[in-house]
This record gives sequence, structure tokens and C-alpha cells, in this order.
Amino acid sequence: MTLIKQKSGIFQVRFMVDGKTYQKSSQTKNKAKAQQVERQFRQEVLDKKLLGAKDTITLYGALDKFQLSKVDLKSYGDVCGQIRGLKTYFDDKPLHDLSTADVEHYVLTRRQEGRAAQTIEHGIIQLRGCVDYMERLDYQVPTIKFPKIKIQNQRLRMLSRDEEIRLLNELEPNNTKYYKKLTPNTEKGELLKQRQDNYDLVVLLLDIGARYSEVAELSWQQVDLTNKTILLKRSKTNNEAVLYMSNRVYQVLKRRSEHKVHQKWIFTDKSGNNPRKHSTIAIRRAIENAGIEDFRVHDFRHTCASRLVQNGMTVQETAHILGHTNIATTMRYAHLEQNKVAEKMKAVIDRFND
Repeated sequence: MTLIKQKSGIFQVRFMVDGKTYQKSSQTKNKAKAQQVERQFRQEVLDKKLLGAKDTITLYGALDKFQLSKVDLKSYGDVCGQIRGLKTYFDDKPLHDLSTADVEHYVLTRRQEGRAAQTIEHGIIQLRGCVDYMERLDYQVPTIKFPKIKIQNQRLRMLSRDEEIRLLNELEPNNTKYYKKLTPNTEKGELLKQRQDNYDLVVLLLDIGARYSEVAELSWQQVDLTNKTILLKRSKTNNEAVLYMSNRVYQVLKRRSEHKVHQKWIFTDKSGNNPRKHSTIAIRRAIENAGIEDFRVHDFRHTCASRLVQNGMTVQETAHILGHTNIATTMRYAHLEQNKVAEKMKAVIDRFND
């Protein structure tokens, strides 16, 4: 045993094992207590070398490390939100003490709060990912049977033609209901620009079936007005697709190209220097003001997909337009295709009978 007394009077523990020096402060001036710390420290080192014992880490410490590992992801903000949520439902105890019962209690609590299955699943995904990451970093981790959350992914809400007309009228920049309220005059230009941005964004969401982020971060480099095409880059599935513009999408982009706010981005944030963020408050308010119920911004994508299938495109063709890598994701629209097939059958039989 080697104890070195520092100038402060506190003993430093130092010893060698297999040619490697280990040292730490005993944090005590009492020699007997310092010897006890030394024995315990030596035993920990031997256990780790001979028995393969691993370092420990607290749950919050593990979540923080896991969060840092995701800093380069576009979904980093979502990850941070999920981890903040997890910390409100779990105590900060050693990670290896986390149990299946703790996780089940988390699921039960979230369900009692009325949280959607998808929301609960997102939290479980982050927690499972954290445990897996800590195992790769060689920390002690628990053996947990993570629950399988049954997700009813059948919600399919689309705009009717009448609802679309009401919504676009609500978003119309020169809607007299809003235009007369724009005061003082110095603010009218900026407010009208914001309303025009929301109107144009919704038109693109309706007609190209893209995710909100894919439209909000669209650049002029992706737009070919001569050939009327858009190169859509799908970050979620890491693929690309060339889509042809509808007539009204072309008119929107042509108008915006003639009065560019930014040389790179089609839609910008309030500073005018960066691509538009996830800013949907005004659009959601317009949806509410138009008297449209149970409709979310992501449902613009469902609306486009549903219209494609209802008007003759196959599920496989629609999957290509939406950028789905798994056809099972697009099968939620299959019943619409089946309806069209049934209508074709009726038409064939009627023609034969006639």
C-alpha cells in the first residue's frame, strides 16, 4: 500500500497493477481511513481487470452522452425534447439499476395522461437507444424487456375540395378580414409577406405531397422553372425524386422567383437569412378559422396522396411520389385504390349488360 501525504494533509492513494499506475485522492487526513479507501480502490481495479467489471454511469449522465451523440442529426431538436421528457418521468439513479418495471410504469403513466401510442413509442426508442449506446461505450447497463407499443397508424384525414377552398381563402394575403387590420402602415409589408409565404407553402404541400420540412427548406437550386420540375431531397429516407409541378405550383414558384427574398432559399425565417423553420402557428390558426376540424399540417401530405390514389395512380406509384422506402407505409391508402377498382368493375359489368 502506498499513501502519499500532500501539503494539505490529505493522503493521496497510489499503487501499480501490471505496470500501470493508479492514483486518486483519499479526501481524508486520517491515515486509517485513507488506508481503507486505498484497499477499496485497489479491489475495484482488480475486479475490473480480472472479473471484467465495467464503469457505472447515472441515467441522466447516460442520456446526456446519448444526446451529444445525436448533435449532427436534423432531428437533434426532437431528440433533446424526448430526453427532457424522459428526465421528468425517471429518477436519476445508476443506469444499471433501471428495471423493466420502471419502463412499464413510464408507459402506464403516459397512457393515463392520454398520450398517443406514437408519442410513448418515441420516448421508448430514445431510452432503448441510450441503453444500447452505453453498452457500446462499455458501461454497466440493465437487462430490460422494452415493451412493444401497438400503434394504430390508420388515421387518414384529408381536405375536401370545399375545405381546401375555405382554407386558401383564409390564407389569401389580401383577405379583407385581415388586410384592414394591418396597422401601422410600416408593418403591412412584412405582415403581407408572412401571409403570402403561408399561402404559397400550403399550395406546395397540397400539390407535391412533400413533408413540411422538405418544402420549408426548398432551395432555388432544386427548382427548374424551364422544365417545370422540382428535385425533392428527402432527408428522412435519404432519397431523391424529380417531381413535375402542377400549374398552380408553377405559378407560385414563378412569381416568387421574380421577387426573390433570398438567392438560395425559397422560404426564409423572419431574419430573411436562413431557411424557414418549423413555423406552423399561423397555418394552424387559419385551419381553425376556416372551420376545419381534426386536421394537422402533416395531413396536407395525406391529402395529396389520397387524391393521387383516388384519381387513378396505384399505391406503388404513389409510394414513389411520397418517397416511401417501405410499401407498407403507403398501404394506408390501399382502400382508396380498391374503391376505384370496384368502380371500374361496376362500369365494365354495366357496359357488358348494356
